[in-house]
Amino acid sequence: MSLAKEPILELTDMREFEQLVRQHPDKVIILDFFATWCGPCKAIAPLYKELATNNKEIIFCKVDVDEAEDLCSKYDVKMMPTFVFTKNGETVETLEGCVEEELRRKVHQHVSSAQ
Repeated sequence: MSLAKEPILELTDMREFEQLVRQHPDKVIILDFFATWCGPCKAIAPLYKELATNNKEIIFCKVDVDEAEDLCSKYDVKMMPTFVFTKNGETVETLEGCVEEELRRKVHQHVSSAQ
């Protein structure tokens, strides 16, 4: 799992997430809980990729809810998409639903506090 090229990491289980947290304890990590069959998830994906490409201060991850049940359980995901902002593995805030302006605002808020 490398942060080098891809703006968005794909996490498949808790072990990968915990490894990422250990490598970057002071960074905000955003988990995008999605499903391949979810229309709103597909609708917001281009914005999430744009935000990931333009905001290197934050680590952006995608988590397929059909694959990473342990992560879904830990963060109590009830709907998709759900965006969980974490720092050192702990939830800082959560955004549920396809709310583009709110996602943009929260990302920029966390980028500002990271600088």
